[in-house]
Parts: sequence; structure tokens; C-alpha cells
Amino acid sequence: MGGLSRGAAGVALAAAFLTAPITLAPQAHATIAPTLSVTVSGLSLGANSVAAVGCGRTAQATVQRPDGTPVQSGVVEFTSRLPGLGGNIVGTVPVVNGTASVLWIPDVAGQHIVSAVYYDGLPDYQPAAGYTNVTAVDLRGICV
Repeated sequence: MGGLSRGAAGVALAAAFLTAPITLAPQAHATIAPTLSVTVSGLSLGANSVAAVGCGRTAQATVQRPDGTPVQSGVVEFTSRLPGLGGNIVGTVPVVNGTASVLWIPDVAGQHIVSAVYYDGLPDYQPAAGYTNVTAVDLRGICV
């Protein structure tokens, strides 16, 4: 009976196992936590924190990676609400070169909270949110 004894076969099998390449399960992909800032600008009354009822302003979200480079994918959903009340969805727009913007028109006087939520639907980026406060005043249809 030629060949290897049981003990020698076990050693040969163990040696083959230890020298064979090992395929590991893929590591969990770390998600990036972007930063998001919200601004509202436009011609209404000149100041960023004041708008006229019925007059359009631009709400803009800036989305950046932790290293300060712009995020290139995903969408931002903008909402507007008065404190203590439900809100309205202003719009959902794609992020282009780190920014997303939408036309916002306050419909009633008062302190509005304009919010933005970023998400991309992929495991690469975590959602991010931000807001700014804008006081809408009723100028009876006059946009300045």
C-alpha cells in the first residue's frame, strides 16, 4: 500500500489549507457623513432673513463631504413650516456640484423654518439636514 499514512495526509491537508488564498467576506462600507447648510436669498427686502408674502426667494442647500469637497449625487427635499404647525414640501431637486436650489414663495406672514434634507439612496452617504429661519411680512402684494 503506497501513499500517505493518515497522519501524513492530515499534515499535508493542513499545510495546503494554510497556504491556500483565503477569501474574506467584504468589509462593511463606511458611510460618509456630509454637512448641509441652508440659505434663502433673493430680491425681497434685500436681507436674507426677511421675505415678502407672495414673493419668490431662492432656497439653497450646500452639501459637502467632510473634507469640504462638494457632494456630486443625491437629492435635497425642501420644506417650509411655521413653528408648531405642519409644513409644506417646497420641492425635491437633485444635487449638482454640491448645491441644490428651489424657488420658495412664503404664503403667510410669520416666522418660517425653511428646511432641507439630503439623501442619495445609496450606502455611500448618510442623510443630512439643515434649516434657516425667515420672517415673512405682508406687503400686500408688493415685491421689493
